[in-house]
This record gives sequence, structure tokens and C-alpha cells, in this order.
Amino acid sequence: MEIIGRELQVGFATEAVRGTAESSVDRWLRNVTTNIIEKAEHVQDDTTRGVLEDMENRRVVKKYIEGDFEGIAQIDALGFLYASVYGKVSSSVVAGSVYDHVFGVKQNTIHQSLTVFTKDGSVQNLKLAGCVVNTLEVSGSVDDFVRVKANIIGQTATDGSASPSYNTEYDFIGKDITIKLADSEAGLSGATAIKVKDFTITHDQGIIRDHVFGSYTPGDLYNSKNSIEGEITINFSDETYKDLYLGDSAKYMQIVIQGTSDLGGGYYPTLTYVFNKVKITDWDRSGGNDELVTEKISFKAFYNETDSEASTVTLRNLTSSYANVPSN
Repeated sequence: MEIIGRELQVGFATEAVRGTAESSVDRWLRNVTTNIIEKAEHVQDDTTRGVLEDMENRRVVKKYIEGDFEGIAQIDALGFLYASVYGKVSSSVVAGSVYDHVFGVKQNTIHQSLTVFTKDGSVQNLKLAGCVVNTLEVSGSVDDFVRVKANIIGQTATDGSASPSYNTEYDFIGKDITIKLADSEAGLSGATAIKVKDFTITHDQGIIRDHVFGSYTPGDLYNSKNSIEGEITINFSDETYKDLYLGDSAKYMQIVIQGTSDLGGGYYPTLTYVFNKVKITDWDRSGGNDELVTEKISFKAFYNETDSEASTVTLRNLTSSYANVPSN
């Protein structure tokens, strides 16, 4: 029976054994679009039989999982993505059933793997094992939800039987976002918020799909880097960011996205980025005769030797823990 895009569903579980599919879903995503699928690479048989036809066969040489999903950022579900991107997490109780999860970069080429569950209406139901996040983009604007987009790469697919169910989720809009710059991390709390119109943060793991003899599927998936870049748009009112672009000065940056739903005890769903060494990598100015002049500012989070890190992400939500993710 034919299906429509609304019937494509995706869920995640952190794997206890890398590359071995979990039996049940930890969290289903209320997705907007998803296309994480099985893929194959072929080799053409270019031998001939003295005839004009160019080829008579091809063989499958590699199989793997790859694809994207994008949708509205959901505070509890985001933790599964950050577990793969950062590799380690420290979780603690804030109060009652509210928890903080601090994600930091695990200095290892192997980060947490995920089982991705996909249900394509009545057509197919799959468990995709050994999956990792290759790229992750988080973005927000004044007239939209905060959104997330991820590229996933994985190892193997098997038939599944999961039946989707959805938890209460908490999302964010533009008014929930505060962005600050300061000369030190301690200075961020008292810094004046920047009047930003939109932002994008892009994580790139540079995943290496490592195929070896004896199997169609990758032997493993390795991180080749941990890169974070971003963009913001603001009104052009002074030369602060142009000067940072033309010079070598670095800043600390904080992005706090705090929702309005009370999780309990006056605590709210919150996503907090801290970048320990930000430098402006590109700067431009634009605006028509009847428009406000704006500046587009591109930046990169560099490794801060003093702090021994480039960034951390903290989630405040109702998830008690992200199972199987190491703390160091």
C-alpha cells in the first residue's frame, strides 16, 4: 500500500554493544522529514564477449546506512544526537525529576553509537545498527521554531517490529534564545545579550566509513574531527564584529535556549552552548534602500588550551540518563 511522508517515523536508542541493535526504542522523534535508508555501492563488470553492448553484469561491493532527518528541536531527544557528537555526558539531578546533562568531547575516534529505528508506514519496519551522527545543525530565527537537522551514517539493517509512541516533548521559538559574548567564561553571565535575528550551529564529525575484507558492511565508523562553526545575523550598528574579523582576538560565546514550560519546581527545558574560544571567520554587510542594514557573522569554535576544550552543551530536561553513554 502506498504511503505519504507523514507516515515515515524515526526513533533512537543508545547501544550497549557497538554495532549491535537494541531491542527497543528509547525515544521516538516527532519528525518533520526523514530519509535514513540502506545504501549500496556497485562495481561494473567491464569484460566483453566481442559484442557491442558495453557490460553484462554488476556486483554489490559495499552496503551501509546513510541519510538525513530534520525537524523541530525537542529537548529530551536532542541528547541522543549530542551523545554521538560529543561522546561523553555527566548527568545530575537538579530537583525532583529535572536533570542536567553536560556533554563534552571524548578524545577518541569512536563515540557513542545509536540504533536508529525507522517505520515507513505499512511498507517496512527496520532497526539500523551502529549508527553515528556525521553532521548536526541546530538553527533558530525570530519567526520559527528552533530546528535540528542531522546526517546519520550506520552499519547494518535488520527487520524490526517497533510500534511508535510519543512522550511529551518541549520545543523552542525565537524569543527563547539568548546569545552573549565575553572575554571570559565567568563574564558571560553578566554580559549584555546580542540582538540576533537568526543563528545556525553546525557540528561536523567527518565520519570515516571503514570497509574491510570479509563483509559488505563497514567494520566500524570513526570520527576524524570535531568541528563547530556557526553564523548569526544582527543589525549593523557599529564596527565591533568587523574589527574582530579583521583581527585575531577571541571571545567566549554562550547560547541559551530556555523554554517556558515548567518541568517542575520552577525549572524550564534549557539548551546551553558554551564555546570557549570563538573567532570571527567571515563578515559581510547587506541591506537595500528601504531595509535595515544587517551584518552576517560567521564564526568557529577553536580548542582552548587553557580550558582543555572547545565547547560544552548542557541539556536540562526530564530524561534521567542517557544509557550506555560514558562519563569520561
